Amino acid sequence: MAGLKDGDDYRDGERFKIPALLQLLCLGVGGGGTLLFFILRFAMPEKAGAMGYSWLFAVIFFLSLAVGGLFWTMLHHASNSGWGTVVRRLMENLASLIPFMLVLGLPLLVSFFGFRDALWEWFPKREKALHHAEEAAKSEMPAYVAERKAAVEKAAAAVEAAKKELAEVTSPSPGHRVHLERKIAELQKKADVLAKEDLSEEGAMATLTDKHFLHEAALLFKKRGYLNETFWWIRQIFYFVVLAGIAFLLRGWSLKQDRDGDPKWFRWMRRWSCGLLLFFATAWTFLVFDWLMGLDYSWFSTMWGVYLFAGAALNSMGFLIILLTLLRKAGYLKNVVTMEHYHLMGKLMHAFVIFWAYIAFSQFFLIWYANITEETKFFLTRNTGFWNTYTIAFLVIGHFFVPFVALLLRSVKKLPHVISLIAGWNLLMHAFDLYWIIIPERGPSLTAESGHVAITIPGAWVFDILAFVSVGGLFGFFLLRQLASASLFPCRDPRLDESLNVVN
Repeated sequence: MAGLKDGDDYRDGERFKIPALLQLLCLGVGGGGTLLFFILRFAMPEKAGAMGYSWLFAVIFFLSLAVGGLFWTMLHHASNSGWGTVVRRLMENLASLIPFMLVLGLPLLVSFFGFRDALWEWFPKREKALHHAEEAAKSEMPAYVAERKAAVEKAAAAVEAAKKELAEVTSPSPGHRVHLERKIAELQKKADVLAKEDLSEEGAMATLTDKHFLHEAALLFKKRGYLNETFWWIRQIFYFVVLAGIAFLLRGWSLKQDRDGDPKWFRWMRRWSCGLLLFFATAWTFLVFDWLMGLDYSWFSTMWGVYLFAGAALNSMGFLIILLTLLRKAGYLKNVVTMEHYHLMGKLMHAFVIFWAYIAFSQFFLIWYANITEETKFFLTRNTGFWNTYTIAFLVIGHFFVPFVALLLRSVKKLPHVISLIAGWNLLMHAFDLYWIIIPERGPSLTAESGHVAITIPGAWVFDILAFVSVGGLFGFFLLRQLASASLFPCRDPRLDESLNVVN
């Protein structure tokens, strides 16, 4: 066993020192860019809608990387994977940025900034439909209550008349008696239903409002249990608590193990990761339902959650590879990370390139095959004009074929700079993927009421770049602080020996 590394030799860990200039640059770019973005927002209120799409694109891109980091952390614990112990702290640090990214997403969720109603049209449409429904209900209510009370009295009178008819028949035949009794029962049932109707002012108002709401916006009425502001905020709180809470919990236990080496933290992380994976999957799935699928509330796809998950997992692994290479170039982790770790991370990235392509094609194929108008509209929008060329060039070829072929070579996965370039390519394609999901909705949504629907908003790409750079700068600033807050690898994890000496 000579030559094997001993985890006890690394029990003090390795600390990262933040380059002051880099930290200042990230803060300056992120903070200054964000300030400029919102100054422009209030200086040009007519551009608020277009800027909302820009901010959503930037936030969801970096949030997906953080969520991917949380997934890899949980997967390593749940599967008891020993090989990744030395890189798991990087995953934890990436996951710990989730609350920061969700906070940056707050301007999208509140109406004050003018983004929410432009992004999620069901908010203003629902409010408008309800307003019209309530106005119509108020004018109709007196006549409606009088009509329904008359119907109740008429139904009760019909029951009494039927009973009297039966009583007046002398010696009815069995068949005649059954007929009359059945008639009485049916009339009584109808009378009971009418009598139970709430004809108070509040009850009648609610009934009439629902009636006119259905007439004004049938789809929003059918989805009213989900698409309403109260439940919307309940879900947003749920996403924050679950995603940020899991990241905080696992990283906290990991840091405690660094301090005291107690194996109970390792057991807790493994057990809780297994149990919390369900909550993680639910939170991320419904977050992308609300934030991305909700851009067109009439469209739906049952594969949407796993499609966005595949992109997050793939590209967070790519980001981790790049981060690891940059740290090693700066002199960190050279004694604990080997080419075997790169090989394993490269294989995972390759696997998720294939998985993402499989899910993307399956979603497209099922929608194309079913040929349902409500589903095909998503792809019809993205097959219009230059978006069709965009789809083929960046998603079909760039997002799948290029990295798939490049990562087939075993030797490539053991060359840090080469595999980092491939990871960078994947990140670029991930940005193009999210851009393709969000931005094609901007033109049609913002110009629909003008009578001339436009595919794009001229000049809006400037806001896209500004938002991306601003959020990216803040993302980098928070990541640097997290990297410096603890050892760069879990230095007292019981699986450290296995990770230090991994061979695959």
